Amino acid sequence: MVVYQPGNLQELGLFNPTEFFANVVIEHEYVECTASAIQALVLFKKLYPGHKKNEIDNCITNAVRFIRDMHMPDGSWYGNWGVCFTYGTWFALGGLVAAGKNYHNCLAIRRGVEFRLKSGRDDGGWGESYTSCSTEAERDPTPLHKAAKLLINSQMEDGELPQREITGSFIKNCMIHYAIYRNTFPLWALAEYAGVCHCHKVDCISMSSKH
Repeated sequence: MVVYQPGNLQELGLFNPTEFFANVVIEHEYVECTASAIQALVLFKKLYPGHKKNEIDNCITNAVRFIRDMHMPDGSWYGNWGVCFTYGTWFALGGLVAAGKNYHNCLAIRRGVEFRLKSGRDDGGWGESYTSCSTEAERDPTPLHKAAKLLINSQMEDGELPQREITGSFIKNCMIHYAIYRNTFPLWALAEYAGVCHCHKVDCISMSSKH
């Protein structure tokens, strides 16, 4: 039972029939969905630039404002559909960039980047426990290279990547195992990495073999 009711109707949450899903009775806005909608609308504008331009521009503007409003004090964003601040921050930054924001003209992006750099691990990767769900060229490209190298070196002989901790979440405290995530997101990250390196004319680490 889920209903979408704009406005302050939190009292409907008292009718939650489940013991393990939090805040399921009323549908909420989410950073991940909002950021994805921005990216879809920006692509739509490129394909059909004259169709409902004002409405789409207003929608993007409001969506960017929502993402900024959801920014956490430490520079992160909470992720509702994955684990957790790493996941939400990735979506938020993607949405802001799609809307035309960048490191130089958007404080939220700068703070988000700083959060990612501070939360990186010594081996170059990022990781986060499911328990947290309830609780450019002038810049140094080294963290990107280290992260890409870690992903490449993690690949197993059969081409798969290893399954680590649970990466999916649903309504704050229900963890979901998405078997394909362990391959999809690393490949997505490496594609983004290669694209950024090409755009900024920075040499990628070799992807033809492990180092």
